[in-house]
Amino acid sequence: MTAKFTPKGIATGIGSLPHLNPEEAVALVMESLPAFPFWPQLPKLSHLEGMTLQYAPGLPGLVEEGESCHMDTGDRGVGELDSFYGLVLGGAIDSFALKGDRAKGFAPFLEALNDAQKGSVKFIKGHVTGPVTLASALKDSRGREIVNDESFREAVSAQLAMNARWQIRKLRVFGAPVIIFLDEPVMEVFGSAYSTLDSETVLALWNPVLDAIREEEGISGIHCCGNTDWALLFEAGTDIVNFDAYNFMDKMTLYAAEAARFMEGGGALAWGIVPTSAEIKGESLDTLSERLEAGLAAFEAAGVDPALLRRQCLLTPSCGMGSLTVEETEMVFARLRELSDKYMRLWENL
Repeated sequence: MTAKFTPKGIATGIGSLPHLNPEEAVALVMESLPAFPFWPQLPKLSHLEGMTLQYAPGLPGLVEEGESCHMDTGDRGVGELDSFYGLVLGGAIDSFALKGDRAKGFAPFLEALNDAQKGSVKFIKGHVTGPVTLASALKDSRGREIVNDESFREAVSAQLAMNARWQIRKLRVFGAPVIIFLDEPVMEVFGSAYSTLDSETVLALWNPVLDAIREEEGISGIHCCGNTDWALLFEAGTDIVNFDAYNFMDKMTLYAAEAARFMEGGGALAWGIVPTSAEIKGESLDTLSERLEAGLAAFEAAGVDPALLRRQCLLTPSCGMGSLTVEETEMVFARLRELSDKYMRLWENL
């Protein structure tokens, strides 16, 4: 199968940055990743840019209280479901737009894309909090996770699908393919004693968002910064699977056969090879190259085609950088840019 996305070592970021100035955050992204920029989430600037509150507004029964929120799944929430789905089914995309006070990096990102040199931007990345993570983070008035309430978790998925459509329509006007990641940190506990999630529920939450991205002619990705059941992600129908290659390379190589089938079907593997922790201070182009080469060798030893592995390799930081310092973030971007430049040259003709 011909891949619609063949990254060959190009690099992008995850989402969050530690900056308090949106324009400075966007400038760093455009300088560091000019070919594949992303709009920055700024959780240190405002609690409204956290993974829950950034994407929750508009959900039926939503109650915001200070820096937290919950969903009223009683009479109020049930009463709002009809009007909510009226907007969804009516295609009222703008009703699901990112709110300006909750995504202050988005508008300056659009301005930067408009000012970018023609042809310099090859791909553009947006992101949503994954529906499994958002539905797990949201609680009802009795403290129960919304992910356990079928009606309201479906609303969470529908809302994120509409927001993904909105982002794609806003970003594709700049002439480059748009990639939307679902950020799913909660998948780290999938299958453990701490989670009641089953694969059927997870896939049912992902499908509407992935379908929406596909219908808008976007490219989809799922990011999990911990270890999880990677076979489930490979089977989900996403175009890109993003894993923490710095900390969990050995865990991912256990799924080499599934990864090979995924890439043979046109999927890309996004290697989170640059650490988003204080460990970045001890890393260099050489040490990170050694880690990447070791990972590639492990997949090859498990029978994955070397050329396929490299053609379908995207490079990213291991996770978001919202908890780092600006100085550490600049170091992450510098190492990522060096690494990507090196391997894009090496793999250009694959």
